[in-house]
Amino acid sequence: MSHDHVIHFPPHAKDAFPPAALERISHAVHETEKGTSAEVRISIRDSRATSEAGLSIKDIAMKEFLHLEMEKTKDRSGILLFILYDERQFYVLGDEGVHKRTAPEGWQDVAATLKSHFKQAEFEAGVIAALKKMQHHVRESMPLSGEHTQELPEEVVIH
Repeated sequence: MSHDHVIHFPPHAKDAFPPAALERISHAVHETEKGTSAEVRISIRDSRATSEAGLSIKDIAMKEFLHLEMEKTKDRSGILLFILYDERQFYVLGDEGVHKRTAPEGWQDVAATLKSHFKQAEFEAGVIAALKKMQHHVRESMPLSGEHTQELPEEVVIH
């Protein structure tokens, strides 16, 4: 078996996630939220700001979570998938309402799925597979009671 297969990583997040891919991911976010009380957002950033040089990926994700006002959902049911593209890092951050009801192993499962796809430069497929895993983990722990109220936009934030 030959090991000379070179994986091509597009230079910028917008190259890895073109508009059509973002549209499909937004649709996958909608599907992920169906039947649950979870509010999912995806934020993809090319690189960290200079002021974030000493921060962990978790700290940057927390800043983004607050910037997107995800803590303002009624049941604190926001889940952010934050991707720092140039460092190939990501973080899944659930609000306190999510953490009370969802086992931490679920997020490790989501992270492992993303990691395996990203290693192969399968960015869109990785995010969609991660959303499916996320849905699997929140469907039972965060069932929908009554009508789902869309509190946060489903569009992917990319900058």
